[in-house]
Amino acid sequence: MLPPLTEAVAGQVLVNKLLHVSHKLSIPSLLIVTVLISTVLILAIKNVQSSPYPLLNGKKGFELLNTRPKKEFMAHAWDMISRQIKAAPDEIFRVIGEVGEIIVLPPKYAHELRNHRDLSFSQAAYRWYYGHLPGFEGFREGTTESQVMKLVARHQLTHQLTLVTKPVSEEAAAALRDIYTDDKNWHEVEIKPANLQLMARITSRIFLGEEMCRNPDWLRITATYTVQVFRAVEELRYFPTWLRDVVHWFLPQCTAARRMVQEARSLIEPLLETRRSKKTAAALKGEKCEYNDAIDWFEGLAREKQLQYDPATAQLSLSVASLYSTTDCFTQALLDIAAHSELIEPLREEIVQVVGKGGWVKHSLYNLKLMDSVLKESQRLKPIAMASMRRYTTNEITLSDGNVLPKNRFTVVSANQHWDAAFYENPEVFDGYRFLRRRQEGDKTKENLSQLVSTTPDHMGFGYGLHACPGRAFASEEIKIVLCHVLMKYDIKTVPGSDLTPRRFGLNMTVNPTAKVAIRRRDDIAII
Repeated sequence: MLPPLTEAVAGQVLVNKLLHVSHKLSIPSLLIVTVLISTVLILAIKNVQSSPYPLLNGKKGFELLNTRPKKEFMAHAWDMISRQIKAAPDEIFRVIGEVGEIIVLPPKYAHELRNHRDLSFSQAAYRWYYGHLPGFEGFREGTTESQVMKLVARHQLTHQLTLVTKPVSEEAAAALRDIYTDDKNWHEVEIKPANLQLMARITSRIFLGEEMCRNPDWLRITATYTVQVFRAVEELRYFPTWLRDVVHWFLPQCTAARRMVQEARSLIEPLLETRRSKKTAAALKGEKCEYNDAIDWFEGLAREKQLQYDPATAQLSLSVASLYSTTDCFTQALLDIAAHSELIEPLREEIVQVVGKGGWVKHSLYNLKLMDSVLKESQRLKPIAMASMRRYTTNEITLSDGNVLPKNRFTVVSANQHWDAAFYENPEVFDGYRFLRRRQEGDKTKENLSQLVSTTPDHMGFGYGLHACPGRAFASEEIKIVLCHVLMKYDIKTVPGSDLTPRRFGLNMTVNPTAKVAIRRRDDIAII
């Protein structure tokens, strides 16, 4: 790649040549030359590196688009960013990512930026995932400022967890019989697709109630919409910004996403109308008609606080926000436990001691401290992304050390402290007891920060700051309940030759979709 100033000089050479022949051209040809000169000068100026922060994968020569740098980033982001962090661990840098230029900040800025008023989570998510386009509504409801999604996540899914633990446990038991089966012989399972079906059933029980959680059409939509809409996002990203509002109408992945949104509406709207009719009829009789699920929570909050929301896309937003990441976290933990089989019996003993005596209550789930440690360690080694705190600058920001973040830029904070020996002893080694030992040291602050739901700059599995995952308490307890059922009801082991290595794509790190485990049904299930 030419240095930026050299590119500008090269552009000037071409301009000079065009000017040299321009006096021989006709008027129409002269207009074309003028346009060419203007384009070349604009490109040359844009290629001049005015930012003080290094750009790791900029355009070469006179590349008109960012297509090549974007593809390079999506394929090699991990290596690219890791090299830069190793060379300059405390320095800010830039990359051309899937959404264009992204400013990558080291974790030392996480605390300073965690609640900054000029860093917008909503605008970042909206611009990153095209929430304004039809078919992408699953990103829209969760990124608007209506607050209904956040209120549900922070109230019902956090402060009323006792109300949902029993339904989660009941649905986990039923879904496991259907998906993992009762086969007492060892049989292989492609674990991520199986767990996606499992979690779709369980989350739908909480979000939509018993009426819909086993509806095959809804389960298909909720399990596949997230994958489909992310494919549509990737499809659009290789087109210039000015083309996306038009071209999405003709792209197959975008068309499929729009079709799924319409299917979701055709299922959710009749259910909502039926419930409203039942509530009206009950009210006329002086009776109450209540449901303990997200449909009812959305309706109640919207009415109470006079908020506007779209019921169908709110449910799709819940799927996008929770189902994919929860499945990924649970599946990775299960793979880690299978790979470290020495953890299985201690985990079972803890379940017997805690849940067997205390039952399905919040305090019991809190006291599954070894399980909590195993889950947090699994998430430390493989978070959902290698950078967190995705934001968009709404104003120019001057940091405490004088560095400046320009207005209208995407920013992220690197999660490299997850794998940093300065923060974790033997950081590359999976240690299921790591966070349990920290909780037992007698330091109350360290104990609190060592819990799965706690967020710190050296563990941003759920993000960090004001916009850390608002539903992480529910996700944590849902995963623990399901893991209790799996460990008590099934034996599990790795399959020789199965690749358990996570997949890396851009900033994302996901469970290997082809990973397999072997399972068989156990008899020792008395306490569940």
